[in-house]
Amino acid sequence: MNFKQAIDKHTSSVLVVGLLGLGMAMISTAFAIDLAKVNDKVITDKDVVASLSSLNEGQRKAYLQDVNNRRELVNRLIDQNLLVSEAEKAKIDQTGDYKEAMETFRKQFLANKYLENKLAAQVTEKSLKKYFEAHKSHYSTDQVQVQHILASDEKTAKELLKKAKDKYADFQEIAEKESKDPSAKNNRGDLGMINWETPLVPEFKEAAFRGKKGDIVGPVKTSFGYHLIKIVDKKVGKTLEYHEVELRVRNDYQAELVQTAVVNLKAAAKVSIDETALAKEIK
Repeated sequence: MNFKQAIDKHTSSVLVVGLLGLGMAMISTAFAIDLAKVNDKVITDKDVVASLSSLNEGQRKAYLQDVNNRRELVNRLIDQNLLVSEAEKAKIDQTGDYKEAMETFRKQFLANKYLENKLAAQVTEKSLKKYFEAHKSHYSTDQVQVQHILASDEKTAKELLKKAKDKYADFQEIAEKESKDPSAKNNRGDLGMINWETPLVPEFKEAAFRGKKGDIVGPVKTSFGYHLIKIVDKKVGKTLEYHEVELRVRNDYQAELVQTAVVNLKAAAKVSIDETALAKEIK
């Protein structure tokens, strides 16, 4: 995982969409190897690696070990180059849309490079093992079945908690009628069995795994709002060894570094959100 993906993990788990949407895999500075040519444009091994920027380093290496995968990527890049040439002839690179896209990329690239420069040196074997030991309970095969209700504010969440704890209350009925989570209309708040790898907000998972079977936990604050979590069932698994989850540990540790860096920057900045404007639909 590069720091682009670490940011995506931090923010997408909180906001579904990425905070910065960063993207640019780190590419070797060695001389490029020419693999193909489209008219006067050369496709190199660096272009192939860059086309897999959404994958982490291990996934890229595994994918590129197969010659058929490499051939497929080269053919995709040939197709792309042909389309780009036609787009340039049509002067699409002179449009407002193009300039907006380039400005978006500029911001993404700079943010990504800043994080690489600031944080990459902190990811060492020693720091990874230390992080693993401090979060060992997260690296297990434990599972918990949960139902949940999402409220937009703490006051409402506390009112719904009181309602849900009534001995005659139907938690799922309350979720279906009151939850701000759009999916509740269909799943009635039932998220099924989750584990530590389930892509949910970290605060949510922490609360869910701490709870006991039958508990209703909350309100748990996240960027989505305030959650009430019902622990329907728990299945105790086994704690995994470092070598079994080394990649996950690296991903999680990098995500935590990114989160800490962003939180610190926010604390030192003047940040405000216009909730009235935000409440209006964005088209």
